[in-house]
Amino acid sequence: MKLGTVSVNLNESEVLFNYREDSLGDKGVINQIFRNQDYNVACWVQGRKLIEYHNAQSKIRPSLIIDAGANIGASVVYFAKSFPESVVFSVEPDKMNWHLLELNTSGLKSVFNFHGAISDVDGELALIDPGRSDWGFMTSSAPGQAEGSKISIVKSISPKSILEHPATKNANPLILKVDIEGGEEALFRGDTTWVSQFPLVIIELHDWMLPFSGSSRNFLKMAAQHDFDCVHRGENIFLFNRAILAGQVESKSEAA
Repeated sequence: MKLGTVSVNLNESEVLFNYREDSLGDKGVINQIFRNQDYNVACWVQGRKLIEYHNAQSKIRPSLIIDAGANIGASVVYFAKSFPESVVFSVEPDKMNWHLLELNTSGLKSVFNFHGAISDVDGELALIDPGRSDWGFMTSSAPGQAEGSKISIVKSISPKSILEHPATKNANPLILKVDIEGGEEALFRGDTTWVSQFPLVIIELHDWMLPFSGSSRNFLKMAAQHDFDCVHRGENIFLFNRAILAGQVESKSEAA
């Protein structure tokens, strides 16, 4: 494995980021997050209110960002640098990706990298490599359905357990980012009341990749039960929690 490095400027600091030179997935994720700024929310009123909320709340206790599907750490580095005074709890199931994630975040103090997958409950899942480069790994509770794919077993952790984890102690939920290649079907089944604690949920859905599997169904049911502003850019949907953020928005009549 031959590693290359790219210099990235984030929040007035330079970061050297490592990637595999022969990996299309690594190059793709660098392009999406650092060059295209896929997770930059400042272009929306809701996003600017999220930043204001973070700046105010993080003076009291650190913000919590859960990065589910962290890959080699580009999103983790982006969030850690964009939201100072935050704890980033990242989740990545593939072992090689996780090793690069550890390398790329080694200089960040408030990052905890969990080697495993996020799901609705703690346990074990099958990790499947369907051959979509290093950013296309999938998880399944039924490995027999993935005939012809490379399969290994990884631990799973639930959002409830992350919120109770020693690494997130006293942190205030801010962002839940989810990019787990169809694993959202399992993540959002059952009790999803924990979602209401997050001012922002960012998710990429994968019906395009898994036609007629219904992988987004549970997420859509969950979203309908909460009061979100929903905006869309690129591959991602951004759900801003009105119950937390809308109170900060000054109405036009009040501003006049």
